[in-house]
Order: sequence, then C-alpha cells, then structure tokens
Amino acid sequence: MLRGTLLLALLLGTGLAQAPKPLLVGGVAGEALYPGGAGVAYGEAGLVAEGLGLGLWQGKNEVALSLGALVKRFPVADQEARAARTSSAWRKEGKVYLPLRPLAQALGLSYVAGQGIRLEIPPARLLFAQGTELEGRRRLVLRFSREVNALPYQGGLLFPFAEGSGEGFRPEDRGLFLALDAPPDRLSYPGGGQVVLEWGPLPLPRPVVLLDPGHGGKDTGVGEEKTLVLDLARRVASRLSGVEVRLTRRDDRDVPLEERRRLAQGAAVVLSLHAKRGPGVTLYLADRPPTRLAQSVRELLPNLSPERKALLLRQAGDGEALAQALAQALAALGLPVSQARGPYALARVTGAGVVVEVGLETLASGEMRQALAEALAAAIRGYLP
Repeated sequence: MLRGTLLLALLLGTGLAQAPKPLLVGGVAGEALYPGGAGVAYGEAGLVAEGLGLGLWQGKNEVALSLGALVKRFPVADQEARAARTSSAWRKEGKVYLPLRPLAQALGLSYVAGQGIRLEIPPARLLFAQGTELEGRRRLVLRFSREVNALPYQGGLLFPFAEGSGEGFRPEDRGLFLALDAPPDRLSYPGGGQVVLEWGPLPLPRPVVLLDPGHGGKDTGVGEEKTLVLDLARRVASRLSGVEVRLTRRDDRDVPLEERRRLAQGAAVVLSLHAKRGPGVTLYLADRPPTRLAQSVRELLPNLSPERKALLLRQAGDGEALAQALAQALAALGLPVSQARGPYALARVTGAGVVVEVGLETLASGEMRQALAEALAAAIRGYLP
C-alpha cells in the first residue's frame, strides 16, 4: 500500500512539473510549456520576440533571436524529449518553442520563476548620438547602455524598452522613438550597445596596387636588376595617392613566386618590374584571361556606372587596357615599347597584371628612373576609375 502511494505521488509530481504555467514576456501574456518532463520552461518564439522587441529568424531546422549584436540560435527538434534533453527549440503543432532560461542568459534578459515565468529586459539608456556627413554620405551613431533593436515605426525608428532624450527623440509607451526624414539605407549593430544608421551610397574601398620588384636576395637578376627595380618600385609607390600600394618586397630579399602570387590576390593592378639587356621596354601580358568574367570585362565596362566599373575592375581587371595606358605613357618618354604574351605568373591574376621589362641602360640613370616612375604612376591612375 505504501509503495503504491509513493508511486502515485511520483506520477502526480511529474504531471505537475509538465503542466503549463503562466508566462509574461514584457507586456505580452502566454503559456510556458515543459516538454519531456525535464523542468525546462519553453515559450513560443513569436510571442517572446513580440513581447521584448527581439529580432526573429526561423528556418526549417534552426531558429534565432537577436538583440542588437547579440544572437542566440537554437536547432529545432520535433520530439519533445530530445528538445528538452539538448536544450533545442521544439516544434509543436506548427509553432516553435524556445528554452527560456538559455535565451535569457544569452541575451541578458531577466528570468524569474515562481507561480509563473516572467521574462523581462532591463531598460536601455541612450548615452549619446553623434552624426557626421561626408561626400553625400550621412551617418548617425547611437550608443545605449546595453544592446538594443531598432524597429521601423511611424516615420522613424523605435528602440523598445529604451529611454533618453535628444534632438529627434521622444518617449513612447513601448520605448524611445527617433523621428527620421528618410529611412536609413543601412542599419547595423557593431556591438557595445551601438546602432549605426547610414544614408547614401556605400564608400568604395580604395583599390589595391601591387608593385612587384623582381628578384632579390641571392637572385640578383641581370646585372644590378634587383637593386634598380626595387628603387623604381619605391619611386612609383611614392607617386600614387588615393590607392593602397603594396610591395612584394621592400628590401633585398628573395620572395618565393607563390608568396608573390598570394600578395597579388585582390589587387586591382599588379605591376611586376624587371630589367633586360638592350634598349626599350617590353610589356608582357597573360596568354589568356584567368576567369570567364575577366574574358568579358572589356565588353561590360562601357555600359557600367563609375561605381560598378570600380567594383568590376577589383574582381576582373583588364590587362590589355592597362598595357595600352602603360605603352602610351612610356612612348611619351621616347622609349620604344613592344608587347608579348605568355604564361607569366604575375600577369595571370584576377586584377590587371602586366610584367614590365626595362632596358638596363635606361634603368641605370636615376633621372630616367624618376621619369619612368612618373609615367608608370600616371598610367595606373589613368587606368583606375
């Protein structure tokens, strides 16, 4: 009899542990469920997101909630025992339920358990708002005492459960409202309680120009080639502004070819500088473009806006156009210029690659190296948009 009473009490206790409890999320009421009898409270994902102003993303096998830069992801399980055992989300009758305590820990929420479950978010204080404007681009940086979300709301943005004051801000029942004359083109959460709003076109990254002084170290090249082409590369670099200039070497050392190729990745222009015996300059081009996009780049460029042209040239340069610009600039110095094609490693790059070989007699003169540097830099500037 005693054994039967204990078994009945155990069964009743298990039933009580699994019974739903009242759930209050922000100001929204619902039910907390306990799948698998594990004693872990679950709440419906949509209700939790609505009650606390959280971002919600649902995929087939995953669900995620976000608060500013903080994101908590859960795999979704269809079996309640498995969900409870692994602290996964639980799919029940077409709805997805989340384990509330792990969510609260990840997003900095307040979790209180008693007769029911209460999930709250502490108020966020607006610490400062700073705006800047440059070249048609406007940027507003907001910083709060904790991570917040920005929700579109009646001609502006609402920051749920936030408070503060400042130009354009006003308190609302649901949080702090910021009136805007136009919605931002971009909104981001870089962390540290910051919200960044931006208007206008994205600033284009500065194009990368890689200058490759050939040889180096024990590999002297032809005569004083390694020293002369390094000096020429430095002179070219000093005459390029508005771009990011990189050199494969800045001193007398041998750089392996694979390292030079690695440095060439992502560069809009690659100029490999060498010397040769005899007069004049020879420009070496790749025997074929390295990608299909590069094969059609010359046909695409005339129909593109300057912004799109700049982006394309960073991904698939036009070696022939660069070689033409170089040939014109060098011919203006009175130098005979010839061209050749072949499987040259630093000509076959995603950007525009050209190997430039200059006669030793020309390179030997500091005055001519100065003139060459100015011509090469001018050609690069003319090629880049």
